[in-house]
Amino acid sequence: MTERNTRGSIVFAGSFDEEFISSVDQPVRRVYSLFDAIGELATCCSSDLVDAIVVDENLLQEQSSNHIDALRRVDPTAIIIVSGSGARVKHADGSIPKDSTAAKLSSEISSVKSKPECEDPYYELDLDEVLGISDGIKIVKESSHLGVIDLVRALIHAPASFKDVLIDLLKQQTGWSFCAIIDDRASAPEDASVASLRYGHEEHGLLVAIGSTDSELTRLSRWAACWLDLAHRQQKLKLLAYKDDLSGAWNRRFLRTCFSRELQIARDERRPLTIMIFDIDNFKHYNDCWGHDAGDEIIREIVRLLRTIIRRGDHVCRIGGDEFAVLFCDPEPPREPGSNHPTDVKILAKRFQEQVANARFPKLGEEATGVLSISGGLATFPWDSSDLDELLKKADQRLFQSKRDGKNSINIGNKG
Repeated sequence: MTERNTRGSIVFAGSFDEEFISSVDQPVRRVYSLFDAIGELATCCSSDLVDAIVVDENLLQEQSSNHIDALRRVDPTAIIIVSGSGARVKHADGSIPKDSTAAKLSSEISSVKSKPECEDPYYELDLDEVLGISDGIKIVKESSHLGVIDLVRALIHAPASFKDVLIDLLKQQTGWSFCAIIDDRASAPEDASVASLRYGHEEHGLLVAIGSTDSELTRLSRWAACWLDLAHRQQKLKLLAYKDDLSGAWNRRFLRTCFSRELQIARDERRPLTIMIFDIDNFKHYNDCWGHDAGDEIIREIVRLLRTIIRRGDHVCRIGGDEFAVLFCDPEPPREPGSNHPTDVKILAKRFQEQVANARFPKLGEEATGVLSISGGLATFPWDSSDLDELLKKADQRLFQSKRDGKNSINIGNKG
């Protein structure tokens, strides 16, 4: 388990009780809009960083994911807590009820800090869908009762629907009027019974039901926890096959599988698709002078920085020692008619290049800040090629052209 370092101020965005805010024992800043909260993140100094942002759920409305994503793009390490009904908000780190206390807020922040940060993006991802590796078998709900075989089929053929099949099976076999898997008790209906979904040392949430006895719910929660643990282990093994262990980025196997699928989608939808290949200039120098620990730190930080720049549907892959590839395949936000896709993507690549140049790497001692640079090359379907291997080859050729041109540059090529 890794803990996030304690930082500094807590930013309250929206309407909050004055007595509640005054009881918080950390420095506090008050703003009344998400734009102001973003401003606080962007302008805070190193001696007074933002520890957490507490957002009034009324500011999020129906665009909660987009608003939270905007905050994360400014500072991905600030903790985001939503204040309101107390229900969990997707992509937020935690939640507190509107009538919360300073002690409850402190407890929620501490709980978030104690959670590992590296797995969330992957475990929220439907890897089968991203890679197009599902065999297309659909789970059909019939009038007859579901059985264990349906759970196995969902686990193998449709893992994203596994929890839904599990819930449907429980409801059919018990006659409960309500059944759900939730993350916290605050989300449970008032008249529902609640049981922990624990298997060994792993927690898989809470099983809530209306119409069940406590003993029945306890027995079935243990049964359900076994299946959820199996599904979790299956997903973890699949991720291990496509992830780079050192950096947490995707690996070469993921790149080729995902690129092939995205290229077919781009052909079908008649939209562009760009691949960028880049490496770290003079990376051997840092390994030789400061050791492999320093080199590992650089690789991990490069991936972390890149994730703050790319869009939610883009993918970063480590394909060699210090060589990376980025698939710019997120079609959102909708592009304006006549927009120049390679130029748009190059803006993201240049922003990443600037982030690397300003990044700090403590293991490099006196050369900790402002020393790294990257060189890269871009290739875009359909202008450069419609073939996967040819696109990879052209991006690689442009990477080496950047090296020949003096490094610290990204070669976009000429759009035909």
